[in-house]
Amino acid sequence: MPGVVLFGATGYTGRLAAHAMARRGLDFKIVGRNPGKLERLSAETGDPETAVVEVGDVDALTRALEGARVLVTCVGPFVELGQTAVEAAVRAGCHYIDSAGEQEFIARLIEGYGDRARSAGLVLAPALGFDEVPADVAISLACEEMDNPEGVITYAVPSTGSAGTIRSGLGILSSPGAWIQDGRSVPVRAGQTTRWVPMPPPLGVRLSTAFPFAIAKLAPLHTNFTSLQTFATVGRPQYVALRLARPPLGALLGTSWGRGVADRVASRLPEGPGETGRQRRWTVLAEARSGHRWRNVVVMGRDIYGVSAAFLAAGAEALLAEHFEAAGVLSPVQAVGLDRLQKEMIELSVTIETYESG
Repeated sequence: MPGVVLFGATGYTGRLAAHAMARRGLDFKIVGRNPGKLERLSAETGDPETAVVEVGDVDALTRALEGARVLVTCVGPFVELGQTAVEAAVRAGCHYIDSAGEQEFIARLIEGYGDRARSAGLVLAPALGFDEVPADVAISLACEEMDNPEGVITYAVPSTGSAGTIRSGLGILSSPGAWIQDGRSVPVRAGQTTRWVPMPPPLGVRLSTAFPFAIAKLAPLHTNFTSLQTFATVGRPQYVALRLARPPLGALLGTSWGRGVADRVASRLPEGPGETGRQRRWTVLAEARSGHRWRNVVVMGRDIYGVSAAFLAAGAEALLAEHFEAAGVLSPVQAVGLDRLQKEMIELSVTIETYESG
């Protein structure tokens, strides 16, 4: 039996992850709902074993995991569709990895499965994609040797995305999230507040708005923050549109009819960006303060989907290690290791720069 099972393998990110696993020589199995697409992908990636499983069929996925050690899932939006994979992984006694970016799903994972996973000696490693890996690396480096730091993480990302990413993003926009303030969790919504942020060249100072990225739930698993805030850069027209659209969007997506409309619209969009779109630059800035000390760490790269696929494959490789001792829900840095993730970034031509007080 292959050591890794990739669920949602024929989606946009899933296909890239399958190719990334094949390049690493991993012994993996691909699982999805379309047998024709699975067979074609298998032929492209060294003929791994295939299995047909519908989203929502926990029993079928549990059977497909028999004998495997790691499940990697790209089936989203995770708030709507993610429970199948995590439940199957825990039942089958597999470590779990996903590409989620939704803070609400991460919170559910921690609260609903953390104790079960620890008791079973299993690792649940969510958000091992672009959304949170660079941010977790950046804020970990920024907070090194700081006590109870104040942290701010800002993303500047391309506006193009896969249909799945857009559906997940709509859910994040319309749902409440959380930050840390004075050592406790406080509610926050996208667009709730703004900040001028000192992004590195060539971006310069940019307007940013509150955005509840999943890293605000994951980074506190390894760092005791006094405060932690997350932002995304926006143009002023985008910010105004966000403020105006969020209330009706939340009301719309709060109904089954509205979610159905969103799904139909998303299904008509291109599956994902083309080669030109994938090469657009992204930047993550992590700012940390503790007393008179400060440190900023900037992570910059291209191809958010390509790097996501590489991180997922690297995570699977790490969790296949014989002596992995941690258990429960872990952040990317905890699950894969800070040094290893930095090396992965270097191989992906992702740059990491540090600026700090003297």
